[in-house]
Amino acid sequence: MPFLPRISSPLSEPWTAWVMALLLVLLLLADRMQRGTVLNSLRALFDVKERDSIFSATVKNIYGEAALMLYKTGIFALALYVSVFHTGSFGFLSYLLIWLLVVAAVFLQYLLSAYTFWLFLDFKAFAVARLHSANLANVFSFLLYPFLLVVLFTPFISRQALLVGLAVLLAAALAVWLMKAFRLFFTNLLAGFYIFLYLCTLEIVPLCGMVLAAEAIVN
Repeated sequence: MPFLPRISSPLSEPWTAWVMALLLVLLLLADRMQRGTVLNSLRALFDVKERDSIFSATVKNIYGEAALMLYKTGIFALALYVSVFHTGSFGFLSYLLIWLLVVAAVFLQYLLSAYTFWLFLDFKAFAVARLHSANLANVFSFLLYPFLLVVLFTPFISRQALLVGLAVLLAAALAVWLMKAFRLFFTNLLAGFYIFLYLCTLEIVPLCGMVLAAEAIVN
């Protein structure tokens, strides 16, 4: 009896549903072990205070931080994989390789950011910048989950719509990043130049590098 071969895609592969379920569990665990993670990240999105309020600060612990980091890198890696995937096999091994790529990029960006702030500013400024960058990354990852849920399991969503949606989310995240950076660190025109230089070299360039590396892994 003739049959049609199954086309490998995010919709047809069962592992994508298991990964999304696991990521949701990690997010819920992170919010349970560090109560207020989701809510306080949303509240701090447009806040420019140098530290969290003692009444709203999330009490951090190593297990909650680990769960949150696994969730963020996992959801970013899946979004990156889906965005560069064209045809062929949508495989779990490729997803793991892209996840390792994201983890390495995040670690390298942290080291370069620490060196840059140590060179031009101070550790206090670095701590403030990391606090607000972490909150922004949290919110961006929270928004990515329902977006990917729709993209992965709705058959009539086109790849163009996926790329447009991701572009809108990234543009919004960069706009908020710039707003917070200028409100925190802008003192003169030279400081403004450093902010744009930092954005290009330590935010945009690594992102473009991850996209090119992910395409090489997939293709």
